[in-house]
Amino acid sequence: MKNSLRTKAGYPATSTGADPNPGPYDGEEKRPASLEGIPIYNEAELVTKEELSLSSILKGTAAKPLTTFEKKAALINAEMDKFGFGRYQICIWFLCGFGYFLDLAWSQGVGLMASAIYQEMGVPDADTGNIWACANAGLAVGALFWGLIVDVIGRRWAFNLTCLITSVFGLLLAAPMYNYGAICGIYFLASLGLGGNIPIDAIIAHEFLPQSRRNLVTLLSLWQPIGVVVASAISFGTAAKYRCIPDSPSCRAPGLAPGEYCCGVSNNMGWRYDAIVLGGMTLVIFFLRYVVFTFHESPKFLLSRHRDAEAIEVLHKIAKFNKAPPPTLTVEQLEEIDIKAGTPPLAATELNKNVVKNFFSNFKSLKGLFTNRLQLMCFTLLAFAYMGDYWSFNLAGSFLPLILLRRNISNGATTVTETYRQYIYIYLPGIIGAILGLFSVSLPLVGRKWSLVFSALCQGIAMAMYTQVYNTAGYVGLNALEYVMQTFFNAVLYSSAPELFDTIYRGSATGMLSCMGRLAGIVAPFAGAHYLATSSGGILWLGAGGIWLSALMMVFLPVEMRHRQMF
Repeated sequence: MKNSLRTKAGYPATSTGADPNPGPYDGEEKRPASLEGIPIYNEAELVTKEELSLSSILKGTAAKPLTTFEKKAALINAEMDKFGFGRYQICIWFLCGFGYFLDLAWSQGVGLMASAIYQEMGVPDADTGNIWACANAGLAVGALFWGLIVDVIGRRWAFNLTCLITSVFGLLLAAPMYNYGAICGIYFLASLGLGGNIPIDAIIAHEFLPQSRRNLVTLLSLWQPIGVVVASAISFGTAAKYRCIPDSPSCRAPGLAPGEYCCGVSNNMGWRYDAIVLGGMTLVIFFLRYVVFTFHESPKFLLSRHRDAEAIEVLHKIAKFNKAPPPTLTVEQLEEIDIKAGTPPLAATELNKNVVKNFFSNFKSLKGLFTNRLQLMCFTLLAFAYMGDYWSFNLAGSFLPLILLRRNISNGATTVTETYRQYIYIYLPGIIGAILGLFSVSLPLVGRKWSLVFSALCQGIAMAMYTQVYNTAGYVGLNALEYVMQTFFNAVLYSSAPELFDTIYRGSATGMLSCMGRLAGIVAPFAGAHYLATSSGGILWLGAGGIWLSALMMVFLPVEMRHRQMF
Protein backbone atom coordinates (compact mmCIF):
# COMPACT_ATOMS: atom_id res chain seq x y z
CA MET A 1 0.00 0.00 0.00
CA LYS A 2 1.52 3.31 -1.03
CA ASN A 3 2.45 5.86 1.59
CA SER A 4 0.84 8.55 -0.56
CA LEU A 5 -2.54 7.08 0.33
CA ARG A 6 -2.00 7.63 4.05
CA THR A 7 -4.31 10.10 5.77
CA LYS A 8 -5.07 11.15 9.33
CA ALA A 9 -4.79 8.66 12.23
CA GLY A 10 -2.46 6.47 10.18
CA TYR A 11 -5.25 5.14 7.94
CA PRO A 12 -4.85 5.06 4.17
CA ALA A 13 -7.53 6.71 2.08
CA THR A 14 -9.81 4.65 -0.15
CA SER A 15 -9.06 4.75 -3.85
CA THR A 16 -12.59 5.92 -4.53
CA GLY A 17 -12.47 8.79 -2.05
CA ALA A 18 -15.64 7.39 -0.50
CA ASP A 19 -16.71 7.60 3.11
CA PRO A 20 -14.38 5.17 4.95
CA ASN A 21 -17.28 3.90 7.07
CA PRO A 22 -20.06 3.46 4.50
CA GLY A 23 -21.79 0.15 5.32
CA PRO A 24 -23.61 -1.98 4.51
CA TYR A 25 -24.18 -2.86 8.13
CA ASP A 26 -27.16 -4.21 10.00
CA GLY A 27 -29.86 -3.24 7.54
CA GLU A 28 -28.04 -0.45 5.68
CA GLU A 29 -27.74 -1.00 1.95
CA LYS A 30 -24.87 1.36 1.00
CA ARG A 31 -22.16 -0.07 -1.23
CA PRO A 32 -18.65 -0.47 0.24
CA ALA A 33 -15.70 1.56 -0.92
CA SER A 34 -12.91 -0.17 -2.80
CA LEU A 35 -9.15 -0.21 -2.37
CA GLU A 36 -7.15 -1.86 -5.14
CA GLY A 37 -10.23 -3.87 -6.04
CA ILE A 38 -10.87 -5.05 -2.44
CA PRO A 39 -14.22 -4.01 -0.89
CA ILE A 40 -13.63 -1.90 2.22
CA TYR A 41 -16.42 -1.43 4.76
CA ASN A 42 -14.60 0.36 7.58
CA GLU A 43 -11.42 2.40 8.00
CA ALA A 44 -10.16 -0.18 10.53
CA GLU A 45 -9.73 -2.52 7.54
CA LEU A 46 -7.19 -0.07 6.09
CA VAL A 47 -4.57 -0.22 8.85
CA THR A 48 -1.05 -1.14 7.78
CA LYS A 49 0.13 -2.22 11.22
CA GLU A 50 -1.54 -3.70 14.28
CA GLU A 51 -3.50 -1.15 16.34
CA LEU A 52 -3.96 -2.32 19.93
CA SER A 53 -3.71 0.77 22.14
CA LEU A 54 -5.83 1.19 25.28
CA SER A 55 -7.89 3.86 23.52
CA SER A 56 -8.65 1.58 20.56
CA ILE A 57 -9.50 -1.29 22.91
CA LEU A 58 -12.07 0.75 24.85
CA LYS A 59 -13.55 2.14 21.63
CA GLY A 60 -13.61 -1.31 19.99
CA THR A 61 -11.50 -0.06 17.06
CA ALA A 62 -8.48 -2.33 17.50
CA ALA A 63 -7.40 -3.81 14.17
CA LYS A 64 -4.72 -5.65 12.26
CA PRO A 65 -3.71 -5.47 8.56
CA LEU A 66 -5.74 -7.58 6.16
CA THR A 67 -4.19 -10.91 5.25
CA THR A 68 -4.24 -12.36 1.75
CA PHE A 69 -7.10 -14.65 2.75
CA GLU A 70 -9.13 -11.75 4.19
CA LYS A 71 -8.79 -9.79 0.95
CA LYS A 72 -10.15 -12.75 -0.97
CA ALA A 73 -12.91 -13.26 1.62
CA ALA A 74 -13.91 -9.60 1.13
CA LEU A 75 -14.67 -10.40 -2.52
CA ILE A 76 -16.85 -13.32 -1.38
CA ASN A 77 -18.63 -10.94 1.01
CA ALA A 78 -19.37 -8.57 -1.86
CA GLU A 79 -21.00 -11.38 -3.84
CA MET A 80 -23.04 -12.51 -0.84
CA ASP A 81 -24.22 -8.93 -0.39
CA LYS A 82 -25.50 -8.95 -3.98
CA PHE A 83 -27.54 -12.08 -3.23
CA GLY A 84 -29.14 -10.34 -0.23
CA PHE A 85 -31.40 -12.26 2.13
CA GLY A 86 -32.63 -14.64 -0.55
CA ARG A 87 -34.26 -18.08 -0.53
CA TYR A 88 -31.02 -19.88 0.33
CA GLN A 89 -30.27 -17.53 3.23
CA ILE A 90 -33.83 -17.88 4.59
CA CYS A 91 -33.51 -21.68 4.56
CA ILE A 92 -30.12 -21.46 6.30
CA TRP A 93 -31.54 -19.17 9.01
CA PHE A 94 -34.43 -21.50 9.83
CA LEU A 95 -32.35 -24.69 9.73
CA CYS A 96 -29.72 -23.14 12.02
CA GLY A 97 -32.54 -21.92 14.28
CA PHE A 98 -33.74 -25.51 14.62
CA GLY A 99 -30.28 -26.35 16.04
CA TYR A 100 -30.75 -23.68 18.73
CA PHE A 101 -34.25 -25.10 19.33
CA LEU A 102 -32.89 -28.59 19.99
CA ASP A 103 -30.24 -27.32 22.42
CA LEU A 104 -32.71 -26.35 25.15
CA ALA A 105 -35.59 -28.60 24.05
CA TRP A 106 -33.54 -31.66 25.02
CA SER A 107 -32.29 -30.09 28.24
CA GLN A 108 -35.80 -29.19 29.34
CA GLY A 109 -37.31 -32.45 28.11
CA VAL A 110 -34.88 -34.72 29.94
CA GLY A 111 -35.17 -32.51 33.02
CA LEU A 112 -38.92 -33.15 33.09
CA MET A 113 -38.46 -36.89 32.46
CA ALA A 114 -35.92 -37.28 35.25
CA SER A 115 -38.24 -37.73 38.24
CA ALA A 116 -40.12 -40.54 36.47
CA ILE A 117 -36.81 -42.22 35.56
CA TYR A 118 -35.55 -42.00 39.15
CA GLN A 119 -38.79 -43.43 40.52
CA GLU A 120 -39.04 -46.34 38.08
CA MET A 121 -35.44 -47.39 38.49
CA GLY A 122 -35.15 -46.75 42.21
CA VAL A 123 -32.25 -44.34 41.82
CA PRO A 124 -30.84 -43.28 45.23
CA ASP A 125 -30.59 -39.55 45.91
CA ALA A 126 -26.82 -39.69 45.81
CA ASP A 127 -26.89 -40.88 42.17
CA THR A 128 -29.56 -38.55 40.75
CA GLY A 129 -26.91 -36.10 39.56
CA ASN A 130 -25.13 -38.68 37.41
CA ILE A 131 -27.32 -38.05 34.39
CA TRP A 132 -26.54 -34.31 34.51
CA ALA A 133 -22.84 -34.94 34.98
CA CYS A 134 -22.90 -37.17 31.88
CA ALA A 135 -24.94 -34.61 29.94
CA ASN A 136 -22.60 -31.72 30.80
CA ALA A 137 -19.55 -33.82 30.00
CA GLY A 138 -21.05 -34.78 26.65
CA LEU A 139 -21.92 -31.17 25.84
CA ALA A 140 -18.39 -30.01 26.73
CA VAL A 141 -16.66 -32.75 24.73
CA GLY A 142 -19.09 -32.29 21.85
CA ALA A 143 -18.50 -28.53 21.69
CA LEU A 144 -14.73 -29.03 21.64
CA PHE A 145 -14.76 -31.94 19.17
CA TRP A 146 -17.16 -30.43 16.63
CA GLY A 147 -15.52 -27.02 16.96
CA LEU A 148 -12.15 -28.49 16.01
CA ILE A 149 -13.43 -30.86 13.36
CA VAL A 150 -15.60 -28.26 11.56
CA ASP A 151 -12.38 -26.46 10.58
CA VAL A 152 -11.00 -29.68 9.12
CA ILE A 153 -13.84 -31.56 7.39
CA GLY A 154 -15.91 -28.48 6.64
CA ARG A 155 -19.23 -27.05 7.72
CA ARG A 156 -21.44 -29.34 5.64
CA TRP A 157 -20.75 -32.67 7.33
CA ALA A 158 -20.66 -31.24 10.85
CA PHE A 159 -23.97 -29.43 10.23
CA ASN A 160 -25.68 -32.73 9.45
CA LEU A 161 -23.84 -35.18 11.70
CA THR A 162 -24.51 -33.31 14.96
CA CYS A 163 -28.23 -33.58 14.31
CA LEU A 164 -28.08 -37.23 13.24
CA ILE A 165 -26.10 -38.31 16.33
CA THR A 166 -28.53 -36.51 18.65
CA SER A 167 -31.58 -38.08 16.98
CA VAL A 168 -30.23 -41.65 17.01
CA PHE A 169 -29.15 -41.69 20.64
CA GLY A 170 -32.13 -39.59 21.68
CA LEU A 171 -34.45 -42.28 20.36
CA LEU A 172 -32.37 -44.98 22.05
CA LEU A 173 -32.88 -43.19 25.36
CA ALA A 174 -36.30 -44.85 25.61
CA ALA A 175 -34.88 -48.38 25.31
CA PRO A 176 -33.22 -49.29 28.67
CA MET A 177 -35.28 -51.14 31.29
CA TYR A 178 -34.19 -50.77 34.94
CA ASN A 179 -30.72 -49.66 33.84
CA TYR A 180 -30.00 -46.14 34.98
CA GLY A 181 -26.33 -46.42 34.00
CA ALA A 182 -27.31 -47.18 30.40
CA ILE A 183 -29.58 -44.12 30.30
CA CYS A 184 -26.76 -41.91 31.57
CA GLY A 185 -24.39 -43.35 28.96
CA ILE A 186 -26.85 -42.92 26.10
CA TYR A 187 -27.64 -39.35 27.10
CA PHE A 188 -23.89 -38.63 27.17
CA LEU A 189 -23.68 -39.82 23.54
CA ALA A 190 -26.71 -37.76 22.51
CA SER A 191 -25.12 -34.73 24.19
CA LEU A 192 -22.00 -35.17 22.05
CA GLY A 193 -24.14 -34.15 19.08
CA LEU A 194 -26.02 -31.43 20.96
CA GLY A 195 -22.79 -29.81 22.16
CA GLY A 196 -21.79 -28.84 18.63
CA ASN A 197 -25.13 -27.36 17.62
CA ILE A 198 -24.89 -23.71 18.67
CA PRO A 199 -21.18 -23.10 17.81
CA ILE A 200 -21.58 -24.65 14.35
CA ASP A 201 -24.99 -23.18 13.54
CA ALA A 202 -23.90 -19.63 14.44
CA ILE A 203 -20.82 -20.00 12.23
CA ILE A 204 -22.82 -21.30 9.27
CA ALA A 205 -25.43 -18.55 9.55
CA HIS A 206 -22.69 -15.89 9.60
CA GLU A 207 -20.84 -17.31 6.62
CA PHE A 208 -23.92 -17.41 4.37
CA LEU A 209 -25.81 -14.26 5.38
CA PRO A 210 -24.99 -10.92 3.70
CA GLN A 211 -23.05 -8.41 5.79
CA SER A 212 -26.15 -6.22 6.10
CA ARG A 213 -28.10 -9.06 7.76
CA ARG A 214 -25.52 -10.49 10.19
CA ASN A 215 -27.56 -9.10 13.08
CA LEU A 216 -30.16 -11.80 12.30
CA VAL A 217 -27.75 -14.36 13.79
CA THR A 218 -28.54 -12.75 17.14
CA LEU A 219 -32.23 -13.49 16.55
CA LEU A 220 -31.50 -17.23 16.28
CA SER A 221 -31.56 -17.33 20.09
CA LEU A 222 -35.34 -16.86 20.11
CA TRP A 223 -35.53 -20.53 19.14
CA GLN A 224 -34.13 -21.52 22.56
CA PRO A 225 -37.10 -20.35 24.69
CA ILE A 226 -39.40 -21.75 22.00
CA GLY A 227 -37.60 -25.08 22.46
CA VAL A 228 -38.18 -24.96 26.23
CA VAL A 229 -41.89 -24.21 25.81
CA VAL A 230 -42.42 -26.91 23.16
CA ALA A 231 -40.51 -29.49 25.25
CA SER A 232 -42.65 -28.57 28.26
CA ALA A 233 -45.84 -29.04 26.23
CA ILE A 234 -44.63 -32.44 25.01
CA SER A 235 -43.77 -33.52 28.55
CA PHE A 236 -47.13 -32.31 29.84
CA GLY A 237 -48.85 -34.64 27.38
CA THR A 238 -46.50 -37.60 27.90
CA ALA A 239 -44.18 -37.78 30.93
CA ALA A 240 -46.63 -36.01 33.25
CA LYS A 241 -49.69 -37.89 32.00
CA TYR A 242 -48.55 -41.49 31.60
CA ARG A 243 -46.60 -42.12 34.77
CA CYS A 244 -47.00 -44.10 37.94
CA ILE A 245 -48.35 -42.68 41.17
CA PRO A 246 -45.81 -40.31 42.76
CA ASP A 247 -43.88 -41.70 45.74
CA SER A 248 -44.73 -45.32 44.85
CA PRO A 249 -41.71 -47.64 45.15
CA SER A 250 -39.85 -49.06 42.17
CA CYS A 251 -40.85 -52.58 41.14
CA ARG A 252 -37.20 -53.47 41.62
CA ALA A 253 -37.14 -52.17 45.20
CA PRO A 254 -36.32 -54.83 47.84
CA GLY A 255 -38.99 -55.91 50.31
CA LEU A 256 -42.09 -55.33 48.15
CA ALA A 257 -45.15 -57.18 49.42
CA PRO A 258 -46.97 -59.48 46.95
CA GLY A 259 -49.51 -57.45 44.97
CA GLU A 260 -48.23 -54.12 46.28
CA TYR A 261 -48.47 -51.27 43.76
CA CYS A 262 -45.11 -50.32 42.35
CA CYS A 263 -43.62 -48.18 39.62
CA GLY A 264 -42.53 -50.21 36.61
CA VAL A 265 -42.25 -50.05 32.83
CA SER A 266 -45.90 -50.77 32.01
CA ASN A 267 -47.38 -47.98 34.16
CA ASN A 268 -44.58 -45.44 33.58
CA MET A 269 -44.30 -45.20 29.80
CA GLY A 270 -44.76 -41.43 29.61
CA TRP A 271 -41.09 -40.47 29.79
CA ARG A 272 -40.33 -42.98 27.04
CA TYR A 273 -43.00 -41.42 24.83
CA ASP A 274 -41.40 -38.07 25.57
CA ALA A 275 -37.94 -39.26 24.49
CA ILE A 276 -39.38 -40.81 21.32
CA VAL A 277 -41.19 -37.60 20.35
CA LEU A 278 -38.08 -35.47 20.95
CA GLY A 279 -35.92 -37.98 19.08
CA GLY A 280 -38.43 -38.06 16.22
CA MET A 281 -38.44 -34.25 16.01
CA THR A 282 -34.64 -34.25 15.86
CA LEU A 283 -34.71 -36.87 13.10
CA VAL A 284 -37.16 -34.73 11.11
CA ILE A 285 -34.79 -31.75 11.42
CA PHE A 286 -31.92 -33.95 10.17
CA PHE A 287 -34.13 -35.03 7.24
CA LEU A 288 -34.85 -31.38 6.39
CA ARG A 289 -31.14 -30.50 6.56
CA TYR A 290 -29.78 -33.47 4.64
CA VAL A 291 -32.53 -34.64 2.27
CA VAL A 292 -34.93 -31.77 1.60
CA PHE A 293 -32.38 -28.93 1.55
CA THR A 294 -29.11 -29.08 -0.40
CA PHE A 295 -26.48 -27.56 1.84
CA HIS A 296 -23.39 -26.32 0.00
CA GLU A 297 -20.02 -26.03 1.67
CA SER A 298 -19.15 -22.56 2.94
CA PRO A 299 -17.27 -20.58 0.25
CA LYS A 300 -15.06 -19.01 2.94
CA PHE A 301 -14.11 -22.43 4.29
CA LEU A 302 -13.22 -23.52 0.76
CA LEU A 303 -11.10 -20.37 0.33
CA SER A 304 -9.29 -21.13 3.59
CA ARG A 305 -8.39 -24.52 2.13
CA HIS A 306 -7.14 -23.00 -1.16
CA ARG A 307 -10.11 -24.46 -3.07
CA ASP A 308 -10.93 -21.22 -4.89
CA ALA A 309 -12.63 -22.80 -7.90
CA GLU A 310 -15.02 -24.74 -5.64
CA ALA A 311 -15.84 -21.54 -3.73
CA ILE A 312 -16.82 -19.81 -7.00
CA GLU A 313 -18.89 -22.86 -7.98
CA VAL A 314 -20.83 -22.66 -4.70
CA LEU A 315 -21.58 -18.98 -5.33
CA HIS A 316 -23.07 -19.91 -8.71
CA LYS A 317 -25.22 -22.62 -7.09
CA ILE A 318 -26.53 -20.21 -4.46
CA ALA A 319 -27.32 -17.62 -7.14
CA LYS A 320 -29.25 -20.25 -9.08
CA PHE A 321 -31.21 -21.31 -5.97
CA ASN A 322 -32.00 -17.66 -5.21
CA LYS A 323 -32.96 -17.04 -8.87
CA ALA A 324 -30.47 -14.19 -8.82
CA PRO A 325 -27.96 -13.05 -11.48
CA PRO A 326 -24.81 -15.19 -11.46
CA PRO A 327 -21.79 -13.82 -9.54
CA THR A 328 -19.18 -11.82 -11.44
CA LEU A 329 -16.28 -12.96 -9.27
CA THR A 330 -13.82 -15.26 -11.07
CA VAL A 331 -11.04 -17.62 -10.01
CA GLU A 332 -8.58 -15.38 -11.84
CA GLN A 333 -9.45 -12.44 -9.58
CA LEU A 334 -8.77 -14.56 -6.48
CA GLU A 335 -5.52 -15.89 -7.94
CA GLU A 336 -4.39 -12.35 -8.73
CA ILE A 337 -4.51 -11.50 -5.02
CA ASP A 338 -2.35 -14.56 -4.24
CA ILE A 339 0.16 -13.55 -6.93
CA LYS A 340 0.38 -9.95 -5.66
CA ALA A 341 1.08 -11.31 -2.18
CA GLY A 342 3.84 -13.53 -3.54
CA THR A 343 1.97 -16.79 -2.84
CA PRO A 344 1.05 -18.41 -6.15
CA PRO A 345 -2.15 -20.51 -5.98
CA LEU A 346 -1.74 -24.24 -5.46
CA ALA A 347 -2.59 -26.57 -8.32
CA ALA A 348 -5.38 -29.11 -7.83
CA THR A 349 -2.90 -31.97 -7.97
CA GLU A 350 -0.91 -30.46 -5.07
CA LEU A 351 -4.07 -30.08 -2.99
CA ASN A 352 -4.97 -33.73 -3.43
CA LYS A 353 -1.55 -35.14 -2.54
CA ASN A 354 -1.25 -37.07 0.70
CA VAL A 355 -4.80 -36.54 1.97
CA VAL A 356 -4.07 -37.98 5.42
CA LYS A 357 -1.09 -35.65 5.91
CA ASN A 358 -3.15 -32.64 4.83
CA PHE A 359 -5.94 -33.65 7.23
CA PHE A 360 -3.70 -33.47 10.30
CA SER A 361 -1.72 -30.47 9.07
CA ASN A 362 -4.96 -28.46 9.10
CA PHE A 363 -4.75 -28.40 12.89
CA LYS A 364 -1.48 -26.46 12.63
CA SER A 365 -3.43 -23.40 11.54
CA LEU A 366 -4.81 -23.20 15.07
CA LYS A 367 -1.53 -21.68 16.23
CA GLY A 368 -2.60 -18.46 14.51
CA LEU A 369 -5.18 -18.00 17.26
CA PHE A 370 -2.47 -17.92 19.93
CA THR A 371 0.31 -16.10 18.07
CA ASN A 372 -1.76 -13.12 16.92
CA ARG A 373 -2.10 -10.66 19.81
CA LEU A 374 -5.48 -9.27 18.79
CA GLN A 375 -7.03 -12.69 18.24
CA LEU A 376 -5.56 -14.03 21.49
CA MET A 377 -6.92 -11.06 23.45
CA CYS A 378 -10.41 -11.58 22.00
CA PHE A 379 -10.26 -15.29 22.81
CA THR A 380 -9.09 -14.76 26.40
CA LEU A 381 -11.76 -12.16 27.21
CA LEU A 382 -14.51 -14.25 25.61
CA ALA A 383 -13.35 -17.30 27.56
CA PHE A 384 -14.02 -15.41 30.83
CA ALA A 385 -17.38 -14.26 29.43
CA TYR A 386 -18.45 -17.81 28.55
CA MET A 387 -17.29 -19.23 31.87
CA GLY A 388 -19.02 -16.50 33.87
CA ASP A 389 -22.23 -17.02 31.91
CA TYR A 390 -22.40 -20.80 32.40
CA TRP A 391 -21.21 -20.45 36.01
CA SER A 392 -24.08 -18.11 36.85
CA PHE A 393 -26.72 -20.11 34.96
CA ASN A 394 -25.82 -23.44 36.58
CA LEU A 395 -25.66 -21.98 40.10
CA ALA A 396 -29.17 -20.57 39.69
CA GLY A 397 -30.52 -23.80 38.23
CA SER A 398 -28.94 -25.99 40.89
CA PHE A 399 -29.63 -24.05 44.07
CA LEU A 400 -32.49 -21.59 43.61
CA PRO A 401 -35.22 -24.17 44.35
CA LEU A 402 -33.37 -25.24 47.52
CA ILE A 403 -32.92 -21.65 48.68
CA LEU A 404 -36.64 -20.94 48.23
CA LEU A 405 -37.50 -24.10 50.15
CA ARG A 406 -35.27 -23.11 53.08
CA ARG A 407 -36.96 -19.71 53.22
CA ASN A 408 -40.38 -21.38 53.18
CA ILE A 409 -41.27 -19.54 49.95
CA SER A 410 -43.76 -21.36 47.73
CA ASN A 411 -43.04 -21.26 44.02
CA GLY A 412 -46.79 -21.34 43.44
CA ALA A 413 -46.73 -24.67 41.61
CA THR A 414 -49.20 -26.64 43.70
CA THR A 415 -50.45 -28.81 40.81
CA VAL A 416 -48.90 -30.36 37.71
CA THR A 417 -50.85 -27.94 35.51
CA GLU A 418 -49.63 -24.95 37.52
CA THR A 419 -46.05 -26.20 37.31
CA TYR A 420 -46.17 -26.34 33.52
CA ARG A 421 -47.97 -23.01 33.33
CA GLN A 422 -45.05 -21.46 35.19
CA TYR A 423 -42.65 -22.74 32.57
CA ILE A 424 -44.59 -20.65 30.05
CA TYR A 425 -44.52 -17.57 32.30
CA ILE A 426 -40.78 -17.86 32.92
CA TYR A 427 -39.33 -19.04 29.61
CA LEU A 428 -41.54 -17.65 26.85
CA PRO A 429 -40.52 -14.04 27.64
CA GLY A 430 -36.98 -15.14 26.71
CA ILE A 431 -38.02 -14.32 23.13
CA ILE A 432 -37.99 -10.66 24.21
CA GLY A 433 -34.31 -11.06 25.13
CA ALA A 434 -33.42 -12.25 21.62
CA ILE A 435 -35.37 -9.35 20.08
CA LEU A 436 -33.58 -6.89 22.38
CA GLY A 437 -30.31 -8.35 21.16
CA LEU A 438 -31.35 -7.98 17.52
CA PHE A 439 -31.96 -4.25 17.88
CA SER A 440 -29.24 -3.35 20.38
CA VAL A 441 -26.35 -4.72 18.27
CA SER A 442 -27.42 -2.31 15.50
CA LEU A 443 -27.61 0.80 17.69
CA PRO A 444 -24.94 3.49 17.28
CA LEU A 445 -22.57 3.72 20.27
CA VAL A 446 -23.92 0.38 21.58
CA GLY A 447 -23.23 -2.41 19.10
CA ARG A 448 -22.13 -5.89 20.15
CA LYS A 449 -19.67 -4.81 22.82
CA TRP A 450 -21.90 -2.64 25.01
CA SER A 451 -24.91 -4.90 24.46
CA LEU A 452 -22.89 -7.65 26.13
CA VAL A 453 -21.87 -5.39 29.00
CA PHE A 454 -25.41 -4.07 29.63
CA SER A 455 -27.18 -7.46 29.40
CA ALA A 456 -24.62 -9.12 31.70
CA LEU A 457 -25.00 -6.37 34.31
CA CYS A 458 -28.80 -6.69 34.21
CA GLN A 459 -28.62 -10.48 34.48
CA GLY A 460 -26.41 -10.18 37.56
CA ILE A 461 -28.73 -7.61 39.13
CA ALA A 462 -31.74 -9.89 38.59
CA MET A 463 -29.87 -12.76 40.23
CA ALA A 464 -28.75 -10.63 43.18
CA MET A 465 -32.34 -9.47 43.71
CA TYR A 466 -33.31 -13.08 44.49
CA THR A 467 -31.89 -12.37 47.94
CA GLN A 468 -34.93 -10.12 48.49
CA VAL A 469 -37.58 -12.58 47.24
CA TYR A 470 -40.17 -13.45 49.89
CA ASN A 471 -43.27 -14.42 47.87
CA THR A 472 -44.41 -16.40 44.84
CA ALA A 473 -44.95 -13.36 42.60
CA GLY A 474 -41.39 -12.20 43.24
CA TYR A 475 -40.06 -15.66 42.42
CA VAL A 476 -41.86 -15.93 39.07
CA GLY A 477 -41.25 -12.31 38.07
CA LEU A 478 -37.53 -12.30 38.82
CA ASN A 479 -37.13 -15.71 37.21
CA ALA A 480 -38.65 -14.34 34.02
CA LEU A 481 -36.54 -11.15 34.15
CA GLU A 482 -33.35 -13.11 34.74
CA TYR A 483 -34.14 -15.40 31.80
CA VAL A 484 -34.89 -12.45 29.49
CA MET A 485 -31.50 -10.92 30.33
CA GLN A 486 -29.76 -14.28 30.06
CA THR A 487 -31.24 -14.80 26.58
CA PHE A 488 -30.26 -11.22 25.66
CA PHE A 489 -26.66 -11.84 26.73
CA ASN A 490 -26.42 -15.28 25.13
CA ALA A 491 -27.98 -14.08 21.88
CA VAL A 492 -25.29 -11.43 21.47
CA LEU A 493 -22.47 -13.64 22.81
CA TYR A 494 -23.22 -16.64 20.58
CA SER A 495 -23.52 -14.45 17.49
CA SER A 496 -20.55 -12.14 18.24
CA ALA A 497 -17.91 -14.75 19.10
CA PRO A 498 -17.67 -16.30 15.59
CA GLU A 499 -17.43 -12.83 14.01
CA LEU A 500 -14.19 -12.09 15.85
CA PHE A 501 -12.13 -14.99 14.52
CA ASP A 502 -10.67 -15.85 11.13
CA THR A 503 -12.42 -18.54 9.08
CA ILE A 504 -9.43 -20.86 9.23
CA TYR A 505 -9.88 -21.43 12.99
CA ARG A 506 -13.30 -19.90 13.66
CA GLY A 507 -14.89 -23.25 14.55
CA SER A 508 -12.00 -24.27 16.79
CA ALA A 509 -12.10 -20.97 18.71
CA THR A 510 -15.87 -20.99 19.29
CA GLY A 511 -15.82 -24.70 20.14
CA MET A 512 -13.13 -24.19 22.77
CA LEU A 513 -15.02 -21.23 24.20
CA SER A 514 -18.21 -23.24 24.49
CA CYS A 515 -16.31 -26.15 26.05
CA MET A 516 -14.73 -23.87 28.67
CA GLY A 517 -18.15 -22.46 29.50
CA ARG A 518 -19.59 -25.96 29.93
CA LEU A 519 -16.70 -26.94 32.20
CA ALA A 520 -17.30 -23.88 34.39
CA GLY A 521 -20.95 -24.92 34.56
CA ILE A 522 -19.93 -28.36 35.81
CA VAL A 523 -17.69 -26.91 38.55
CA ALA A 524 -20.15 -24.23 39.70
CA PRO A 525 -22.52 -26.46 41.76
CA PHE A 526 -19.58 -27.86 43.73
CA ALA A 527 -18.45 -24.33 44.58
CA GLY A 528 -21.99 -23.33 45.52
CA ALA A 529 -22.47 -26.32 47.81
CA HIS A 530 -19.90 -24.79 50.17
CA TYR A 531 -22.27 -21.88 50.87
CA LEU A 532 -25.48 -23.86 51.19
CA ALA A 533 -24.94 -24.86 54.79
CA THR A 534 -23.94 -21.38 55.97
CA SER A 535 -25.37 -18.70 53.69
CA SER A 536 -27.91 -19.35 50.96
CA GLY A 537 -27.55 -15.71 49.92
CA GLY A 538 -23.86 -16.33 49.31
CA ILE A 539 -24.72 -18.65 46.43
CA LEU A 540 -26.79 -15.94 44.75
CA TRP A 541 -24.00 -13.40 45.08
CA LEU A 542 -21.55 -16.01 43.77
CA GLY A 543 -23.72 -16.43 40.68
CA ALA A 544 -24.17 -12.69 40.20
CA GLY A 545 -20.42 -12.23 40.58
CA GLY A 546 -19.76 -14.69 37.77
CA ILE A 547 -21.87 -12.84 35.22
CA TRP A 548 -20.58 -9.45 36.44
CA LEU A 549 -17.08 -10.72 35.73
CA SER A 550 -18.28 -11.40 32.18
CA ALA A 551 -19.53 -7.80 31.96
CA LEU A 552 -16.17 -6.44 33.15
CA MET A 553 -14.26 -8.53 30.59
CA MET A 554 -16.47 -7.30 27.76
CA VAL A 555 -15.60 -3.68 28.57
CA PHE A 556 -12.12 -4.50 27.24
CA LEU A 557 -13.27 -6.42 24.15
CA PRO A 558 -11.01 -4.72 21.58
CA VAL A 559 -13.14 -5.19 18.45
CA GLU A 560 -16.63 -3.90 17.76
CA MET A 561 -18.02 -5.73 14.71
CA ARG A 562 -21.07 -3.54 14.04
CA HIS A 563 -19.21 -1.54 11.38
CA ARG A 564 -16.91 -4.26 10.06
CA GLN A 565 -17.20 -7.08 7.62
CA MET A 566 -16.57 -10.63 8.82
CA PHE A 567 -13.86 -12.58 7.07
